[in-house]
Amino acid sequence: MEKNEKLLSIIFNVGRLIKEEIHASNCLADFTYTEVEILKFLNGKKNTAMKSIADYLHIKPSSTTPLIDNLMAKGVIKRIQTQNDRRIVYIELTPKGAKALQKKYKNIHNTISKVFGDLNEKDKKNLIKIFEKIHAKNV
Repeated sequence: MEKNEKLLSIIFNVGRLIKEEIHASNCLADFTYTEVEILKFLNGKKNTAMKSIADYLHIKPSSTTPLIDNLMAKGVIKRIQTQNDRRIVYIELTPKGAKALQKKYKNIHNTISKVFGDLNEKDKKNLIKIFEKIHAKNV
């Protein structure tokens, strides 16, 4: 098997393993991973535009609307309309959202620690460095 094919296969399998572990641990409970990523992105920010969220997720702005609607229904984010231009809508995390994010990330951290538990610190640092290098090149 060619090295690139092997890399692709390993990345796919590790990604699937992580998703399975997160699902099995029920650490996201009533949230999707994408919804938690949105909460993480909004954390500590004020007046975030929908386009910024779409850019962060690498999706079309129209695709963010159902995600935002779901999070609003859960009471973890709120929409804020501007006074000057009613077409501009900002998104912010609610206190309930901040609390949910903290809990979810603690649970995800514990699950990820199990998946990567057999790696020593040097291996983890190297893996992070490799993924950061790939990500930086493609963003």
